[in-house]
Amino acid sequence: MTLLQSFYFACISVSPVLAILLLGMWLKKANVVNSEFIRGGNQIVFNIALPCLLFINVATNPLQKNLDTTLVIYAAIATLLSVLFLVVIARFTAPKSQRGVFVQCSFRGNMAIIGLALAVSYLGEEIIPVVATYLAFITILYNVLSIMVLTTFNRSMLVTILKNPLILGIVAGLIVSLLGISLPKFVTQPLNYLSQLTLPLALLCIGASLDWHSAKSNTRVTAIASVLKLAIIPTVVVSGGWYLGLGKEALIVLFLMSGAPTAAAAFVMSKQLTDHGDLASEIITFSTLLSPLTITIGLMILGEV
Repeated sequence: MTLLQSFYFACISVSPVLAILLLGMWLKKANVVNSEFIRGGNQIVFNIALPCLLFINVATNPLQKNLDTTLVIYAAIATLLSVLFLVVIARFTAPKSQRGVFVQCSFRGNMAIIGLALAVSYLGEEIIPVVATYLAFITILYNVLSIMVLTTFNRSMLVTILKNPLILGIVAGLIVSLLGISLPKFVTQPLNYLSQLTLPLALLCIGASLDWHSAKSNTRVTAIASVLKLAIIPTVVVSGGWYLGLGKEALIVLFLMSGAPTAAAAFVMSKQLTDHGDLASEIITFSTLLSPLTITIGLMILGEV
């Protein structure tokens, strides 16, 4: 594959996701959708549609076939090391009160929506079970680390993690898969219908939530966090995976998961646990708007590997 072909393939993989994000922005600007629609849509995605998608893809596919143990272990170690690195960097780049938010927003990517959407667009729908098993483990780690960097860990926070709908969907899917339970069609068909809502509705809501003008109150911290999230961390993580001999598909999954823009959940947790939800919102906006460029460049480079 030539460099030009790699660039073209990367562009056509990113463009469907970008198109839905831009459509969401236009619908909000044209007053076709409002804040109530966005709030309701997000609740449907995170409480119903996305848990169904993760459950059905984990439950109906053999775990042994789709679990890339090396990839998951490496991703977990890389995430832990990234957080330690960010804790050090935060001491020099963010005010003390903002450091927890800075760290969380710099490592917590929108894997389950944008990362998954890009993986499907670039690698095809057959990659969903592989990504779902990846998410099964890394999502739990993300939640634990997010709470640890934002506040003191306690029992109530553990309960919050365990009640997360995404984690419940993943764990239920793992149980069904490990026990070898065959789900009847009258169960799988409605779950498949709900699963198909996930990506288009989530991307529309993300697009409608974005506001370029909001990403200006904490410009320096926002810019540094976004560059770390979109460029520096994924470059280091993927380079390490390449050095260890991970296959091309695994490297692409690793890049799309680690290089996805900051997750919307980072705002929710920052708002609940700190006084700097505005900073999280700005980093989410800036990183999401910048991510099509960085992801296109990354996929183009990986196309040459």
